[in-house]
Amino acid sequence: MTARRHEFIRPAYVYRKRNQRGMSLVEIMVAMTLGLILTAGVIEMFVSNKRAYQVQTTANGMQENGRYAMKLLTDSLRAADHWGGVESSEVGGGAAVSGVGGCDATWILNVAEGIRGYEGVSGTPPLPSDCINAADYVANSDAFVVRHGGGEYQSTATVKGGNGSDVWLRTAVGRRAQLFSAASIASLPTDLYDAADEDAIGIYNYPYQVTAYFLRPCSGKLGAACAASDDGGRPIPTLTRLTLLNGRLQEQAMVNGVEHMQIEYGVDADLDNNADFYANAKTVSDANQWNRVASVRLTLVVRSEERGSIPDTGTYNLPGGNTYDPPTDAEKYQRKVLTSVVQIRNRSRS
Repeated sequence: MTARRHEFIRPAYVYRKRNQRGMSLVEIMVAMTLGLILTAGVIEMFVSNKRAYQVQTTANGMQENGRYAMKLLTDSLRAADHWGGVESSEVGGGAAVSGVGGCDATWILNVAEGIRGYEGVSGTPPLPSDCINAADYVANSDAFVVRHGGGEYQSTATVKGGNGSDVWLRTAVGRRAQLFSAASIASLPTDLYDAADEDAIGIYNYPYQVTAYFLRPCSGKLGAACAASDDGGRPIPTLTRLTLLNGRLQEQAMVNGVEHMQIEYGVDADLDNNADFYANAKTVSDANQWNRVASVRLTLVVRSEERGSIPDTGTYNLPGGNTYDPPTDAEKYQRKVLTSVVQIRNRSRS
């Protein structure tokens, strides 16, 4: 009888265990290196996208500021010398107003100059003496002032119900007009005010507006004048205006990022209601031709509010043969040049 030999059969899990092998150190290092490369690529992509987004956002903000600044200025220029159906020489009267320095009551109420420009200089601001602090002026940038009866005409009830110090223009179309403080409307001559018929046909009330535009080197002033510590230590050049509010001339910051303003005036030499040539403010003043200005060529250099990484060291060639070089301490900003020709509607017909 043959003895049966019994073999020992190993369980299947034992073989599976022998067939399992771990990763070597070299494989781990290669895998980690590839992972780091991929991770770095993803991070760089996110950083690049964020940077591109910031650049685009900054550019959009700059363009929007430039668009608004240009609209603000062009709307104001188009309204210059509007006196509600009469000539400026037919506007009389006066009002109690409070000015600043050389921008005094006489200057504020000077309706004979519906528009006047001031040529940019490197020293004392070109506006009348002490209108603004010297530290509140961006050197070599132009300035201008417009005067007119603004907006839509208002009822006499609106005039009486407002601030008594507000200055108004009351016009008898085709005859004459008069400036007055709201509180004294009842004291106007009888041909302009009839208590029994306050809003007679052909009689209109317009708010009197006088606004001087200039550039100052900061947006928000911490003290009485712009300083290097303003705007978080990075002062933002700003389109600013002096305007008449409640009978008092007040300074208001309007649009951030306007770095340079250049203005030329179209002079109607032959009185055909069209500009024959363009000249700067000094030339027009020397020839005493402000009453012949029919249009304005307005140029703005607008910069971003956020500093970038690429220096802007070029020279900008502006209309009229003018040039502009960005300040050396503000080279890393995006910039855009905007130009518009504005007709003085109350003087030109084209």
